[in-house]
Amino acid sequence: MRTAEEMYNYCKDKGYFSGSDRNFTLKLFNVIANHLGQDEDVVVCFIGVHNRKSPTKDDGFYGYALTNRRFMMGQKRLIGEDLKSISISNLQDMQLKMDSTTATLTIFTSDSPVTIMLTSHEAEDIAKTLKHYAREDTAPIEQEKPQGTLSKAEQLLKMKELLDAGILSDEEFEQVKKDILQ
Repeated sequence: MRTAEEMYNYCKDKGYFSGSDRNFTLKLFNVIANHLGQDEDVVVCFIGVHNRKSPTKDDGFYGYALTNRRFMMGQKRLIGEDLKSISISNLQDMQLKMDSTTATLTIFTSDSPVTIMLTSHEAEDIAKTLKHYAREDTAPIEQEKPQGTLSKAEQLLKMKELLDAGILSDEEFEQVKKDILQ
């Protein structure tokens, strides 16, 4: 995907909307589309509330996109726009916390975490899809962490947390467990 319209249609087909309308969605995704490199394609995109700290304090709605090179976050403002990006090599981990109607996806980076509020019905699929594409297009996120800093037991506990959060499938957990214990 390279255009805002393609990203909108992807979200529409997946049901990733969080209650936003077409024009609003296109404005957010245009910020991302306008900053894609020539060799860069979006593989996953969605909309969420950026850095929510409380019911009355957040940075507003952003469009999010994972490309073959980076994770992009874009917002169209009344005056100008805000674009942030994180190199795939700086993505370290993801955690999904579910509530009754909302969920918080935290993406851990080498700098500081990014928190994204989503609706609970879309959150698990978004987290699994992000993880899948981040692992497929690059080295697995877990392998980018310095493995020597955690004991095998600590690594297994961390992977179990990812399994319980729905970020790892049962099969992936078993493979990671096997790799750690070797």
